[in-house]
This record gives sequence, C-alpha cells and structure tokens, in this order.
Amino acid sequence: MVQSRAMEQRCILIAEDDGAIREVLADILQQAGYAVRAAGDGRAALEMLLSTPIDLALLDVNMPEINGFKLLKIMSRECPGIPSIILTAHGEEKERVKGLELGADDYVVKPFSTAELLARIAAVLRRSPGRRLHVAQELRFPGGTLNGEQMKCLADDGNNLALTDKEFELFRYFLTHPGRIISQEELLLRVWGSHTGAGRTRTVAVTLTRLRDKLPKAAAERFENVRGRGYRWNEL
Repeated sequence: MVQSRAMEQRCILIAEDDGAIREVLADILQQAGYAVRAAGDGRAALEMLLSTPIDLALLDVNMPEINGFKLLKIMSRECPGIPSIILTAHGEEKERVKGLELGADDYVVKPFSTAELLARIAAVLRRSPGRRLHVAQELRFPGGTLNGEQMKCLADDGNNLALTDKEFELFRYFLTHPGRIISQEELLLRVWGSHTGAGRTRTVAVTLTRLRDKLPKAAAERFENVRGRGYRWNEL
C-alpha cells in the first residue's frame, strides 16, 4: 500500500555554512524523527527548495552565494508555501526583525537549546498552510478555546468572548509562540503587518490590555510584560 503524503516523514532543510553547526543541527533533527537535507550555501539551498519536497527551511542569515535574507525574498516568490525559521546571532535584533519582515515564520538565536529549537520547529509546522500532518483548528488556554476555523474565542461555559479581529490574531500569535519573549516590533510585523513607529508601539499595549480584560483570569495571568523586551505567554 502506498503511504499517503499526509503520513510521510517531514523533511527539514538546513541552510548553514558552518559545517560543525550544520552537523549538530542534522543530528538533533534526525534524532527527533525528521528527514534532513543540508546545504552549505544559499545557492545549494535554493536548488534543494526548488527540486525537493521540503516542509520547513532553517536558514542561517550569513551564508555565501545567497544570504538568508535574499533567499527569503526568492522563497516568497518561487516557493511561498514553505515555512522558514532564521538562525541569528545573539543580540542581533535588527536581523530578527528584518527576517520576519521578509516572511520568516520564526527565528532561533544562537546559541540555542535542543528543546527550544524543536519546539519552534513544531510550532511553525503546526500553523503552516503547507503542513502535511493534520492540525487541529482549536488552541486550548486556561478557561477556554480559540477556534481558528470559526474565528471564535469560547469560554469553557460556552460563552463567546467576543474578541475583535486584531485581539484574536494577537492571542493566536501568543498561543503559537509559548514561552518566548516577543517584541512589540515583531507583533506589529506579524499581527498588524506594519513597521514600528512612535505611535504604533502603543497599539500593541492597548490591544493586549483589552484582550486580557476579556479573557478568564487564569488566562490573563499567563501574559508577562518583560521590561524593555516585550511580552511572553507562559505555559505551566
């Protein structure tokens, strides 16, 4: 019997010019059950993306031939259904923001832990339009459920929590990025689709305040304001 594509092993492309890091990443992913393709430069990575079924691309920003940013631009045009995570150096916030602006689904900062890397990959695959495995449309939170298919936020007693579109999308972004500090700049790019600005950063704080006011207390308390860095949704 031929195995359906929905049940196939997911394949991750590693585009990283540092051979040692590339080897470590490959070992981590293979031990986690993923198939792996690896490329040492952006041109080789592009060839694989265009010729091989890839479920997600891990892209180093500073690669020879074609760097990570240029590769993101090409992917948005040539293979927009493939999600991506960029690998950036510690403290390079501009790189992270630029990568998200160019279409990356998430980022991982070097050095990273195995648990963090696998969690980020799993989260991106869950919400990716091109994912192969069935993904439930519901996201659970303390006291309720966020239903992506119906675009509703329901309390456990069945009441509709009546979120606005932006409150809904903001909440969904936090639920699909648990445990990670998310900057206001990232939220503006990924939820509002706009650049940051003097008047725009306040938009995030105001919308988040309204969202927390509408949620059950147990859920509202999961949000953390990380001074000077952004916000985090904490899972127990």
